[in-house]
Amino acid sequence: MADKSASRLKLTLVSVLALVASGIGARAEPQSVAPAAQASAAQGYAVPERRLVHITRSGDDSVLSTLFDGGAGSPAKIMREMGGLSLQMNSDIAASLEAYYSQPKSKLIWVDAKGPNARARQALALLQQADDWGLTAADYAIAPAPTRQNSADQSKAMATFELSLSNKMLMFLQDNFRGRIDPNKLSNYYDFKRKPVDLQATLARLAAAPDLMSAVDRFMPSSPKFAQLAAELHWLRNSGQGGDTTVNINKVTVAMEELRWMPQEFPDRYVFINQPAYMAYYTENGDVTLSMKAVIGQQDHQTNFFDATIKTVEFNPDWGVPQSIIKNEMLPHLKKDPSYLDREGYKVSVNGKSMPSAKVDWTQPLENIAVVQPPGADNALGQLKILFPNPHAIYMHDTPARGKFASQDRMFSHGCVRLENPRAMAAAVLKTSLDSVSQEIAAGEKKDVPVPEEIPVYVSYFTAWPTADGIIHYYDDIYGRDAQTLNAITATSASRATL
Repeated sequence: MADKSASRLKLTLVSVLALVASGIGARAEPQSVAPAAQASAAQGYAVPERRLVHITRSGDDSVLSTLFDGGAGSPAKIMREMGGLSLQMNSDIAASLEAYYSQPKSKLIWVDAKGPNARARQALALLQQADDWGLTAADYAIAPAPTRQNSADQSKAMATFELSLSNKMLMFLQDNFRGRIDPNKLSNYYDFKRKPVDLQATLARLAAAPDLMSAVDRFMPSSPKFAQLAAELHWLRNSGQGGDTTVNINKVTVAMEELRWMPQEFPDRYVFINQPAYMAYYTENGDVTLSMKAVIGQQDHQTNFFDATIKTVEFNPDWGVPQSIIKNEMLPHLKKDPSYLDREGYKVSVNGKSMPSAKVDWTQPLENIAVVQPPGADNALGQLKILFPNPHAIYMHDTPARGKFASQDRMFSHGCVRLENPRAMAAAVLKTSLDSVSQEIAAGEKKDVPVPEEIPVYVSYFTAWPTADGIIHYYDDIYGRDAQTLNAITATSASRATL
């Protein structure tokens, strides 16, 4: 008869799969597939380092312990057999297993004198569900459990099973909690602080927990967004429908991986930018109360995928022109017309001294030259910008180029995010009215206003995403990043298959 605890584990996905039959399970037609863009990353992905685990038992190798270990299949005998095993695994997991099993008082987690215990059956049932979580079940497969009837070396077989299951369970929980791959290794367009997992403490909790789920619940994705994506993945795999099924399965799988890089639960209040959708959203109390079109970076000035915190709204900003734009876009004009910047209203200074652009020696190092566009209706940043400090110098802002929002593919910026309705977004993050925002702009002076409450902002990249209408929408992989992620997932799985 099946173990009742194993059956309970299967219930963890019931709420996810039930969404298939609900309104949330509805789908939208994908956009037309565009050629994959070139992403600025190395071709290979650096998979985690792997090594052999070495269990060195201390305090139990005396003559007495050898004589009275209870014979084959006893815990002492199984523990002793671990020292002669050669199992390869990720180095961080190997270190945690060595630290746990090398302790004199450590206890077996998955086996007893009779073989695999109830906790092991629970764990195996959970690992077999890995595909439902957007993972790859083969990554967590282990050799069949040993039995007294067919094992010539019972203790060694059970030691192998014990270490193998500990390895795969830690890998499965770590993958679910923070993702299989490190996005920061994909390219310089990713910037995430990976969620830490205390593997040794996790192993101790697995050993001590009376019920497996009480130890693993905290690692499992629990946001409604993840549940919707999981339901979509199940539907795509089983229905064979939904546009280009293979492409959509890949997009959903990548989305589930990317969602693991982010908080397990989104806060009550946050701003979410989805680059492939060219959209920005403001959420409060769990509801999307504001959505608008966005313009993002060009192919050669891609917008990064990262999270940060909104701290300030700047009204009537000036624009310090980046050196790259001076070099690549302004110098060609200046060669034809030295007074170009003067006529366009820019302020130029050389080593801190203001002078007309026509009198500047533009052959000198550009580091000596500063070009600033003063506040005004024609300012490239428009009439306000919303700041969230980050190493990529990316922010949200207004723009005088309003016609760009009519385009379907809105990749026009140098990396920052232009908003279709910046005043509404500013009012939302400041917790004020549109009239108040308009008054600040009408004053005409540059002014920084701190937000009353710092707000998380997620500058994201999802080609499959459940929006407020409960529908999974699909978008073109405009920067070619999904392909990178899928290649990294494949490389990671391949590394785990090596002995």
